[in-house]
Amino acid sequence: MSSQFEDIPRRIFLDSSTLQTLQDYGGFLYENEPMAVTDPTHRDAKGIAKLAALRLIMQIAERAPFEFALSGNSFAEVHAKGDSRYLQWAYDVIDHWLACLEESGEPRGNLATLAAIDSSSYGYLGEGDRALLRDAIALECDTFLTMENKLPKNAGHIERTLGLRVLSPTEMWAYLQPWAALFR
Repeated sequence: MSSQFEDIPRRIFLDSSTLQTLQDYGGFLYENEPMAVTDPTHRDAKGIAKLAALRLIMQIAERAPFEFALSGNSFAEVHAKGDSRYLQWAYDVIDHWLACLEESGEPRGNLATLAAIDSSSYGYLGEGDRALLRDAIALECDTFLTMENKLPKNAGHIERTLGLRVLSPTEMWAYLQPWAALFR
């Protein structure tokens, strides 16, 4: 993939699968701890590659101008899990997001784009994905980062029509890799 510097994601919406992965695999992602061979990630053919890419993204994030976004719908999904550690982690991430908003000002998502996501063209989306994508658009995110395998299959349509890139960590790393040395 050829990547221009302008293509680097800046405002990145973390879907709940990514947020959960950041919490569950913190030792692997941030401390380079080994992963057990019995870990469920091995069942996903792309799982290890996605985790490795997410590790690289988080290393770059220490210096890159990323804004990681969450929404009320994100919190509803986190709360529904009933895991207090996960909820605390979400609060920590939202703290970062609120600091970003203080600097950049309140986002004003494109109303036409927000309305478009409710059209029949997006009938393949479940309500949860639709709500989170709507939030990402409203928050003026350029990227929606997900660990899921299904949603990125529709990434081309979503980007062409809504202007939002839906990326797995391996796809996001492809955008970042040519420029990674600038942020180390």
